[in-house]
Amino acid sequence: MKNILIIGSINIDLVINTDILPKLGETIHGKNFMTAYGGKGANQAVAVAKLYGKADMIGAVGNDEFGKLLKGNLEANNVRTEGVKISETNSGVAVITVCGGDNHIILDGGANDTVSPAWIDANTDLIKNADIVIFQLEIPMDTIIYAAKKAKEYGCKVLLNPAPAAKLPEELLSYTDIIIPNEHEAAIITGYENEEDALKALYDNGNRNIIITLGSKGCLYNDGTELKTQKAFNVKAVDSTAAGDSFIGGYCSALCEGKSMDEAILFATAVSAITVSRAGASVSIPTRDEVEEFLKNHQ
Repeated sequence: MKNILIIGSINIDLVINTDILPKLGETIHGKNFMTAYGGKGANQAVAVAKLYGKADMIGAVGNDEFGKLLKGNLEANNVRTEGVKISETNSGVAVITVCGGDNHIILDGGANDTVSPAWIDANTDLIKNADIVIFQLEIPMDTIIYAAKKAKEYGCKVLLNPAPAAKLPEELLSYTDIIIPNEHEAAIITGYENEEDALKALYDNGNRNIIITLGSKGCLYNDGTELKTQKAFNVKAVDSTAAGDSFIGGYCSALCEGKSMDEAILFATAVSAITVSRAGASVSIPTRDEVEEFLKNHQ
């Protein structure tokens, strides 16, 4: 069984729902406040563990009550936390407003900002044992580049989820085997608003395995030889938090089981469809049995 390592963020999510977004200086009533476990890295790790049975993670939580809860949640979901340190700062916090099935997020990196190259060096055994290493952009960029370079040196496949959106250093792209942005991130990375143009720009830059997720429209991807599309499943969207993270967890899980890229993307699309039909971040990610049942009913 192959090993999947996630290097990235771990956050506590403070979520409130509203029918309209407030104007500047305006106070409005919200509803259904909840505290949830999140962070793109943690969400992806939980998705892999729920769908694949295990995952390893390198990251950091704060020396606070949130930190204890966050680490405990990872462990309860079969994510191995040997590489998760307790930093002498606050845990990462995301303040999320959900409106009309979409989300608006303000993030304080907290302990995530302490994930350093030195912490990567302290956990090189986890990288050596990995087959795929997944990255996002919620820890310092110099650490991401350093860890991606290490992963390539040890023969790992590197998957990059460039979120939150940012211009990417050429060095990081040179270490990347699979890149999965959404349409907004792809536009920022490449400068092209059209998804096909953005995908072509990434392809021409040397990236051969590219997936651009398109929300309710599904995804556009290149398997190294041709441009393809996968339609989204028709579900009622409740909360899009962790949709992309669950897609990535599903995709990597399916790849490590030997599925083709087409099969892995179909599986990942089902995972994200179930995720958006539920509220919350990691708690909304389905189990393997739920995804298989969903696919049986939607073929």
